[in-house]
Amino acid sequence: MTDSSPVVRELDIADTVYDITWQTADEGPDITKGERHRTYFFDLEGDVPTIVDTCFQNRVEYLFEGIEQIGIEPERLIITHRHLDHIGAFDEVCERYDVETWVPEKDNVVEIDDYGIDIQTEPDHLFGDGEQIGRFETVHVPGHSPGNSVLVDEKAGIAHCADTVCGSDRRGLPKGYLLHPPQATHTNQPPESAVAAEKNLDKLLDYEFEVALLNHGTPVFKNASQKLERYVNFESNFSSGGQSIHANDRNTIEADELYSLIDEDE
Repeated sequence: MTDSSPVVRELDIADTVYDITWQTADEGPDITKGERHRTYFFDLEGDVPTIVDTCFQNRVEYLFEGIEQIGIEPERLIITHRHLDHIGAFDEVCERYDVETWVPEKDNVVEIDDYGIDIQTEPDHLFGDGEQIGRFETVHVPGHSPGNSVLVDEKAGIAHCADTVCGSDRRGLPKGYLLHPPQATHTNQPPESAVAAEKNLDKLLDYEFEVALLNHGTPVFKNASQKLERYVNFESNFSSGGQSIHANDRNTIEADELYSLIDEDE
């Protein structure tokens, strides 16, 4: 791919879901090189055509071209969180398409001025936790941003996780697994927000989904919720009785007990 056309890929999941890659890892300015950027387009049975998130403002023509390749105009736009690669072209998308807009109440796009963002279009709806938007249920998972949210369609077996988790290959590991994004991606958030973002992943354990769609790294297309559960509950899954040799404030295991358990395993 050159810097002249998007990559549109129909995913073999649920009804019809498209991945519009509007900037590959080799494109764009140096600050974003190495990261693939995408928008997902959903045309699910019993719902209206929906795009989730926009793109950098200066890449909006690539997003538009991707939508034209699909041949279906979106009727709904849902924003997952406030970062520039997700909301940058909000005004442009709203001007071009007659979309109903849904934005996290704690990431209201018209109230954000990070990096000179100046969005003028008031969203139609502000959503919180546990709301239904068409086929999707919203799950508020703060930390990556104050309003960061995941969209879950359990019937289709899909969780649109955006930046809540990333693909393991983003960090140089084999693909097919989920990782918590690095603190460096938590734009304008304090260091403790990374801790909160990881802790809040347990909210997703109430849902079952086969597929985790991600904005960075390769999506997980098999056993996604089970893999996330193993990641979130690694201490209870892989240590004795949920005890941790690292914790200082909960379930701490003393050295003598640890060695006795190791001996028993042998």
